[in-house]
Amino acid sequence: MVSGFPIVISSPSGGGKTTLAGMAMEADSRLSRVVTCTTRQPRGVEKNGRDYHFLSEKQFLSGIRRGAFAEWARVHTHYYGVPKSGLRREMRLGKYPLLVIDVQGGQSIRKAFPEAVLIFLVPPSLKVLRQRLAKRIGGTDNVSLRLETAKTEMAQAVHYDYAVVNDKLDKAAGQIAAIIEAERLRVSRGGVNLRRF
Repeated sequence: MVSGFPIVISSPSGGGKTTLAGMAMEADSRLSRVVTCTTRQPRGVEKNGRDYHFLSEKQFLSGIRRGAFAEWARVHTHYYGVPKSGLRREMRLGKYPLLVIDVQGGQSIRKAFPEAVLIFLVPPSLKVLRQRLAKRIGGTDNVSLRLETAKTEMAQAVHYDYAVVNDKLDKAAGQIAAIIEAERLRVSRGGVNLRRF
């Protein structure tokens, strides 16, 4: 069995990463989700081990010291992290764990798993991104701040393996699928058994 590899999808806020990751998961049963860890409390019907691994801050900080996370961040007052063990488990099963994370997280995944494939979603233009953000969050101050952050994030796209322009969802989804298939078939990954010849 071919070992899997992590796939990272990043984009600025409003770039469509969550939507396109969902479409990719629906279209390809080889893609898998890794349950991440957090120190926040469960919300509504969230279940430990299904939606998140809910940890105390002490447990999470211990995990950081042990190097248990491939990527982690503090968001406001809570910690979030991707456990290395979850990624390795999926990869041993020949699955391709799909991670939707920011550019800093993408670089952390690349350090922990050099075989990872990093895909950056680029908006068609800043004008289109502004329209998407205004529709989603409203408020010119929030939109302007996110646009400035988007410019910084887009400058980091040079550290990614692929850039996909998200102007049409179906087209972008098809390009992501093609990237995953091409990476799966790489000779260096053993995608095709050449020893039979």
